[in-house]
Amino acid sequence: MKYKEMAASKGKPFPFKHACAILQTFDKWKLRDQETAPKKSAMLRMDDSEDEEKERNLGKPEGTKKGKQRVKMEGEASSLREKMEQMMKAIEELTRKTLETKILITEKKKEVKLAQVEAKREEAKRKADLEERMIKVKEAKVWKELMVEEKEHMMMSKKDMDEEQLQWWKDYNEDIAERKRIFRGASSTLRGDIPMSGGGDGGVDDSNGGV
Repeated sequence: MKYKEMAASKGKPFPFKHACAILQTFDKWKLRDQETAPKKSAMLRMDDSEDEEKERNLGKPEGTKKGKQRVKMEGEASSLREKMEQMMKAIEELTRKTLETKILITEKKKEVKLAQVEAKREEAKRKADLEERMIKVKEAKVWKELMVEEKEHMMMSKKDMDEEQLQWWKDYNEDIAERKRIFRGASSTLRGDIPMSGGGDGGVDDSNGGV
């Protein structure tokens, strides 16, 4: 009967008959039936007012609580978007720095390689200079020996030499002169400069006295 008196139940059958058949034997519902009419009518009016309020609120703007929840959810969504954007920017920055680091490493490797090539070139030049100095030292030694040999030969007295010994002296003198010419040519070719000079070519002295 109470359900039928409610404004929201007009034209609708009572859907809880099976529950009512069980609950109507409980003391709670018995005491409810014994309530005075004014109290029951007040309760009915209160239920009706709640239903009417719900009907009135249909289609109206949401209440303060729901509005706050919506604003909160929108704020959280906005904060999440900002965090995602910041994370994407951080990833882009990290990618950019990684690329820059790789470029710097590549350039550094090139510099190191060029430095190594330059060091090898300098080492090769140093060895070449050292070899050239050694060659010059050897040349000077050989030339000195030739000059000493020539001097000793020219100092020999031809006064007491017979024809055979004199011919040997001439041949040996020409041999020294030929070795000097060969040595000068070889030295000039190796160094690309003017052949060293010193002493004659060992010309034959036909005099009978020593030089």
